[in-house]
Parts: sequence; C-alpha cells; structure tokens
Amino acid sequence: DNFRFPYAAIGFSDFWRRWHISLSTWLRDYLYVPLGGNRKGMARTYVNLMLTMLLGGLWHGAAWTFVVWGGLHGLYLAAERWLRGRFGASSFWQTLPARVFLALLTYFLVNITWVFFRAQDFGTARRMIVTMLTFATDGQRLLTSMQITGTSLTIGAMLAIHWYMRNRTLHEVATRLPAWLVGVLCGLLAWLVVITQGGGNAFIYFQF
Repeated sequence: DNFRFPYAAIGFSDFWRRWHISLSTWLRDYLYVPLGGNRKGMARTYVNLMLTMLLGGLWHGAAWTFVVWGGLHGLYLAAERWLRGRFGASSFWQTLPARVFLALLTYFLVNITWVFFRAQDFGTARRMIVTMLTFATDGQRLLTSMQITGTSLTIGAMLAIHWYMRNRTLHEVATRLPAWLVGVLCGLLAWLVVITQGGGNAFIYFQF
C-alpha cells in the first residue's frame, strides 16, 4: 500500500498522503518536521513546505526540471493551506460539486506538473504542455479515432477504479471476492506486467 489510489485525491495534501507514502513520510519526518513544520507561524510553514518539496524534487534527480516539479508541488501545498485557513470553515467545500471540482483541479495540475518530472529539459517540457493544452501537433496525427476511443475508455476505467477504491484497501476488497475470481484477476495482472515490459533503461533516481 505504498500508493493508495492517488488520482482519487481531493486536494494536494490528500495526494501526498496517497502517493509514494514511504517517500512522503520520510520527507515529513526528516525534513518538514525538523525544519519546524507548522509550529512557527504560517509564513514559516509555507517556507518549510517549499523547502521540503524542493529537496524532494532534487532527491529524484540532479536536474532543474526536478527542482521545478518539487517547487510546484510546494506551491500547491502552500496555496492549499492558505485557502483552507481562509475559506476552510465554509460548508461549501464539503458539498459534492466542490469536492468534484477540487478532485478535477488536483488531477489536472498533478498531471501537468508530471511533465517537468519526465521531460529532459525545459524546451521539451514547454512543447509537451503546449500540446497537452492546445492539441497542437505540428500537423502530426498522434492517435487514430479508434486509439482515442480505447485510450479514453482505459483512462475512464482506471479513474472509476481509483474512486471506488478511494477509501478501501486491496485486502478488504479481495476478502469479499470468490477465491477463483481473485486467481483470475491475479493471472490477468501478471499477464499485463509481462506484455507491457519495455526494453528501456531502468529508472535511476539520483544521478549527477
């Protein structure tokens, strides 16, 4: 359970409670809390959030793109904390429309920010973001209509699973299913792992 369906997060603090839990726990316990956490006033809290996430980005790789990725997450967390302090008492934020909006906003910004994590340089990141937001492909047809349909259905199914599992665990769900069905699902999962293995280099977390 190191990843607890993070794309069902409602807000960025919720995202980091679900994404790479061992890393986020380490960042909290060994960086954020020793820096003072939220115990030394709001301004210091914002600074601590930014420093923690900047260092978290640098931990992934010695490149400015990782620093920007971490800095953006620090900015999101600081802005969320400020907004919750300013408007959090309103019952509006507990309504279904507000929660859906926050979930979609979180999903959108997290995925835009992933571009900096993946891109080799800022030029590549800029082109990727422009393409994502404007669908400008310099005349290239990236996907056929059939591929778009299949991709949309796959993403929709994955998001539906994320929302269903949002407050559940795999163990909890598995214990309610027949043993034969659990076996079939495990077999399908193993098959997917085998057929989707690529020939690329293994991911290196930190390199200078």
